Amino acid sequence: MDAGPAMRRDVLEPLVLVATTLAFAVVTVLLKPVHPFIDANATGIVGIAFLVAAWVAIRLRGEHPADYGLGTDGWAGELAWVAILAAVVFPAFLVGFRIWWHTGGFEWNMPWPLWQLAATHLVVVALPEEMLYRGFVQQRLGQAMRGRVRILGVAIGWAVPATAALFALGHFATDLRPDRLATFFPGLVFGWLKERRGSLLGPILFHAACNMFSDILTAGYFG
Repeated sequence: MDAGPAMRRDVLEPLVLVATTLAFAVVTVLLKPVHPFIDANATGIVGIAFLVAAWVAIRLRGEHPADYGLGTDGWAGELAWVAILAAVVFPAFLVGFRIWWHTGGFEWNMPWPLWQLAATHLVVVALPEEMLYRGFVQQRLGQAMRGRVRILGVAIGWAVPATAALFALGHFATDLRPDRLATFFPGLVFGWLKERRGSLLGPILFHAACNMFSDILTAGYFG
């Protein structure tokens, strides 16, 4: 069988899926002023759409979410890497956050319990986004994009930055602020975690941790 059509499908299918889900997300955001239910639940609506879209795309190929890294195998190692990355990345992010926003003093001012914040970011945000981007999109693009370089012992291909760019574009399209494009950089780390051993557990946990840390800083510096 000619590899050309298969490679084109490996590129086209994830791009179509991203375009479709992104269009749905943009429309959902635009409809927030129309109805209070949409306004209050837009994040959850988009998250469900991402999960359903990824699941349908996977099942149409006769595959299962586990084939794309969804599972808890090796959870201890994944958790350890999340802790290591948090210890390295979060202090640098804090410095950058304070410089970018010219912040003053920090005061603990979270409007929600931490467990609620964690559950929201894990289930409503990180799980759907990682299933779509690092699960389906990055894995499919990785089958088409040749060439790898080793970064910290992990073979990384062009699919990682390509997926991170699509991830950042999605954040910018639903919130037209230039700083939203900076999500490209954590997207690279999420992609590295996925390539490390093929599991989505690490990317999901670290994605949720990053979002929580950002929310804590925003609430503490800006109220």
